Amino acid sequence: MPRAARDFSKRNAVEQKAILEDTWCDVCKEADLGMTHPVEFEENGQIMVEGLCARCGTAIRTTLSIEEQ
Repeated sequence: MPRAARDFSKRNAVEQKAILEDTWCDVCKEADLGMTHPVEFEENGQIMVEGLCARCGTAIRTTLSIEEQ
């Protein structure tokens, strides 16, 4: 199933902040470093936000849970 674009900017500021702060970077091996350049999309029935680790710039992805959608 192809990616379907979603508009991250339509989320309220509190949601955006929480999503951008609750991250994991496989390169830094650390949580909650932050994400820059977020892109929200739906793929295979899941809502995801993809961006760059705020520390090292590696691509990271967060899958949102039901209450975040």
